[in-house]
Amino acid sequence: MIIDFKIKNFRSYKDETEFSFEALDMDFRSENTTAIELENGETIRLLKTAAVFGANASGKSNLIWALYSLSHMVAGSLKYDVNTPIPYTPYVLNSKTRNQPTEFTINFIVDRKQYRYAIKFDKVIHQETLSTMKCNKAENIFNVEVNEETLQRHVSIGTSWESTLLDISNAQLLPNQLLLSMLGTRQANGLQNVYSFLATLQAQPVGDAIDLKFNSFDVAERILKSSDSKLFQRLRRLIHIADMGIEDITMQKHSDTEFKFPDSVSDDVRQTFIKQNKWEFGMVHKVVNDEEALNVTLPMQFESTGTKNFFGIGARVLDILETGGLLAYDEINIAIHPALFKLIVSLFNNNKSNPHNAQLLFTTHDASIAGDGMLRADQIWFAEKEDGASQLYSAQDFDDISINIPFDKWYKSGRFGALPKFGNIDYIFGDNGTL
Repeated sequence: MIIDFKIKNFRSYKDETEFSFEALDMDFRSENTTAIELENGETIRLLKTAAVFGANASGKSNLIWALYSLSHMVAGSLKYDVNTPIPYTPYVLNSKTRNQPTEFTINFIVDRKQYRYAIKFDKVIHQETLSTMKCNKAENIFNVEVNEETLQRHVSIGTSWESTLLDISNAQLLPNQLLLSMLGTRQANGLQNVYSFLATLQAQPVGDAIDLKFNSFDVAERILKSSDSKLFQRLRRLIHIADMGIEDITMQKHSDTEFKFPDSVSDDVRQTFIKQNKWEFGMVHKVVNDEEALNVTLPMQFESTGTKNFFGIGARVLDILETGGLLAYDEINIAIHPALFKLIVSLFNNNKSNPHNAQLLFTTHDASIAGDGMLRADQIWFAEKEDGASQLYSAQDFDDISINIPFDKWYKSGRFGALPKFGNIDYIFGDNGTL
């Protein structure tokens, strides 16, 4: 599980900004939290879900992008060649920061051990550190620093490095590759679980979430895999109880030979088309007439945007609930009814549906999710821009805020900020309506 995540000089975040899953020690909605006992006897109480509210362009999405960038670098940097660019996107509205490194630091728990992983990078990796945390003190596992003139790596092994069979002191890596990426492919170092946790964080930026063709392919290829899988059976049941008039789902994979193209179509175009259409989903609807009830199967493309989006969200949610880990989903409620939105979040707060303490971090404009006491104060975060830079703050940062106040009403009334501020409509049409 993730404890907290810090970002600095990334996209709209100029200064160091921290997001935390740490929970207050309060009984209200205790099912939204879990207590993790570490192997050294310490106990940490963490949240299973957290929401980030804010106006458009406030920086909500960039928190998800930061997790996405971190995870993809850990998962894939070992495959980078010397010309592969690092996803370096600093805060560019300041002459100093636009040329300074980005920094990510994440505290997390794997197998009852607490770790801290930090990277500092621009076009090259300047520093990479992995530590174990005991009683709030860091004990180094490894530290990688780069000579700024020669770009040569220096790897130092800390007291918490446990392997006696693997020597990483002379690890040969390109300037854009992470040592942890390499350790994910090596045996006898005891850190494959750490690599796997960070490499498989499921961060879903809004761009991918609304690409419905990509959604269907990604869900089928990576998550459901076949119509016989347990996750597909669960997704069928989830869609059925969601009251969208759908009785069942069908799933079929077409072979490449089923697709026919004119000779003039290039191989690249053929492969792209096949990739986008090899999986076919059908939604089964019940049609009742005077004589009998019939089931009619409609292709996925005939369904509403909300149904398609719920299909993609549902599959990813069921996947992370099955394995544990983090699902960070941007604008999760796009075209989704508030009641279905609450259903998705409630799956994480139910011990039966979430036995592995999976975590959900989501951004949204829908304040109804914070109504009816569904979320605690420590689960609610806000993003807001000041002088062009994003700030992230928690409901706990306000004086005299209890754990169970009516957040949806208070947020809509502007007590927490993080709302859009509109100009005068007359400005659009000119002072005298002349434009």
